[in-house]
Parts: sequence; structure tokens; C-alpha cells
Amino acid sequence: MFIFCSDNGAYPIAASNTPFRGHASELFEGGIHVACMARWPGKLPVNVVDSRPTLTFDLTASILAAAGCQPSQRRRPDGIDVLGQIAAGKPPVQRTLFWRARRAERTWKAVRDQDLKYVWRQDGDQLDQYLFDLSNDPGETRNLIDTRAQDAERLKQALADWEARMKANR
Repeated sequence: MFIFCSDNGAYPIAASNTPFRGHASELFEGGIHVACMARWPGKLPVNVVDSRPTLTFDLTASILAAAGCQPSQRRRPDGIDVLGQIAAGKPPVQRTLFWRARRAERTWKAVRDQDLKYVWRQDGDQLDQYLFDLSNDPGETRNLIDTRAQDAERLKQALADWEARMKANR
């Protein structure tokens, strides 16, 4: 098995993340939407592009499954065996994805449920919130926070519920 994947988007002085907004260290798509390629002869189909949302946690789970490892119930991977799903021709599992990142005075949080993505960014006293429909706006150019307030509130609550279950270590 061979996997090539970046852990974040490019930095603005080094490269472009076009058509995506943002760059490394941000939770806009330009910071988290990255290329990933995998080759697993005899298992993965050749020349197939799969657009299912995937986290690097999923690659860990996929590698463990491919190696036949059975993690203990107390230390299960956070991800799912996405490469095994692709190898078996299974459709994407519908799930909600969450992110949280902090650097100095800036804290980012995001949640994606199917094509909707809510982004929360606090920089000192400044709080910005965004809602995007990635199916119609992959570059995150149109903030729908005011026009789809009910969707924004639902995702904001899902993020709060996730944070209550996943306490930050720092």
C-alpha cells in the first residue's frame, strides 16, 4: 500500500490553494482540502477519483485494517477504514466531521454535515461565523450565515455537543 497525502493546504507565499479559500492553519477549505492518492495493488480500483470527505484519521484506521490489526476498544482510532470502503465498492458513510485549532489568540472551529459547513473563528475579541454550501460554493465565497440561520444554528449546536464530548487537552 502506498499513500500520499498532505496534512494541510499551502501557505500563501509558497503556493496557491485555488479554487479554495484560505491556506494552511485555517479551517477554510484552502487549509483542509488537500490531495490524497493511494495505491493498493489488487485491492483499490485503478484510475478512480473518489470525492468522499476524508480525514487523516481515516488513513490511520485504513492502514490498521489493511495490516489486520485489531485496536483495543479503549484505544479505537477516531477515523474509519475509508480505503477498505473504496476497495469494497461501498458508498461513502454519511457522517458529520469536526475540526478545532488554536494558534496564539486565534481559535478556529468547524463542522461539516454533508455539503453544509459552519466555521467559527475568534481572533482576540473579534468573532466571525460563516456558513457555506460546498456543493454550490466550494471556494467558500458566499457566507449564508444570515440567509440560512436555522442550518447555522443546527451545525453550531452539533459543534457544541461534539466539544462537550471531546475536551481539548490544552
